Amino acid sequence: MLTLISVKQKITKNISLVFILLLACFLVFKLFNSHRYRQPEKVIANDVISYYAYLPAVFIEHDYTLKFMEHEHKGTYWPEVLEDGTRVIKTTMGLSMLYCPFFIVADAVAPKLGYEADGFSLPYAFALSFACLFYVIAGCLFLRKVLLRRFSELVTAVTLCIVTLCTNLYWYTIYEPAMSHAFNFALICLFLFLTECWHEKPTWFNSFFVGLTVGLISLIRPTNGIVVIYFLIYNVFNVETLKQKIDIYLKNALKIVCVAFVALAVWLPQIMYWHSLTGHIFFYSYTDNEGFFFSHPVFMRGLFGFRKGWLLYTPSMILGVAGIVLLFRRFKEYSWAVSVFMFLNLYIMLSWWCWWYGGSCGLRAAIDCYGIMAIPMAAFIAWIGSRTVKLKIPLVCIAIALSGLSFFHNLQYKHGSIHWDSMSKAAYFDSFGHLRQSENFQNLLQEPDYAAAKQGDR
Repeated sequence: MLTLISVKQKITKNISLVFILLLACFLVFKLFNSHRYRQPEKVIANDVISYYAYLPAVFIEHDYTLKFMEHEHKGTYWPEVLEDGTRVIKTTMGLSMLYCPFFIVADAVAPKLGYEADGFSLPYAFALSFACLFYVIAGCLFLRKVLLRRFSELVTAVTLCIVTLCTNLYWYTIYEPAMSHAFNFALICLFLFLTECWHEKPTWFNSFFVGLTVGLISLIRPTNGIVVIYFLIYNVFNVETLKQKIDIYLKNALKIVCVAFVALAVWLPQIMYWHSLTGHIFFYSYTDNEGFFFSHPVFMRGLFGFRKGWLLYTPSMILGVAGIVLLFRRFKEYSWAVSVFMFLNLYIMLSWWCWWYGGSCGLRAAIDCYGIMAIPMAAFIAWIGSRTVKLKIPLVCIAIALSGLSFFHNLQYKHGSIHWDSMSKAAYFDSFGHLRQSENFQNLLQEPDYAAAKQGDR
């Protein structure tokens, strides 16, 4: 009896850790149950083809210039072809770096299991899928450490549950696991943890890993490099704290240089790759008239639009947005860091020519910052917990409804009642509450004009 009580107490005291362990088991089960990894062409597909191309090109074909494409070869490659015929992989190599340990294992075991060691058989697809689960769980562990510094075990567990299961992060962990978003989510969670460690103790060790993490985050998705803003203004919320922060940076100037140097070192292989093929240290590889329209960000459509509105298709994040206000009152150390980063992140994200980011479940580009949004979300959940019963009950019901709707949108997307890029107001309400599309659904869609979007008509 005493043993059972002791176990119960331990679970209660570590409920957020128990949730992560259960989450890991659930995600592994879903991975095997989905059989997605058994179809390599569905794992190594779309943008992943470019993210992954560095590994088979270097380790299998031994030719990073992709000249082997002139002859018969295994797998699919989508390089950008320059005027002189040079083939350049479109995306940066950050994800290939994260895939690499799992790729090496797959490459070693593939022939022993009877599969071709060609970089594109089942073991490689499984390796990429498992890599995603590994990084997401690791990210959750670091995010837990960050949240527990300010919030209770219960608030932390609820926040982790919403972020991982009731957003489109769930889709990109299970059904499109090799895409960049779950990986960058994990890295940014690690970055949050390292930021607090550095500010508590700005050692060379912490400086090295902050730089390494920033380098990887930006090498996966260069625009995410603005995450350094969070580091720079963390714990700044008035003139006095700004002066203190400047003083900290001046006293640790060499360690700040170390952060920058290590981040740049992470980019060195990419710089060498570009210079070898193009003669340029930095090369803009999106050659098909793809760019940003910074004078015309689409905030309203990006947040609430029926095509891909972030808060429309991931309404659980409304809890995080609402919590930003609370940061200025109760958790000031996060207030400006979170709000300034999120504004700039949304501004850049929604200035991209294809602001809906092609075929995707919700606004997938926003997933990367869910670790940061977990902080104000936890603040809002903690605030709900401190209200009177009369106010708490309706607020809890609203939170459950928003989270439940977010999860249901994942299911709708899986079953086709939410389209990957052509949703409209009529199509949304036609599917509302329905798992599968109606007979009239296809007639209600509004296909985007990609050519016009590249010219700024978005």
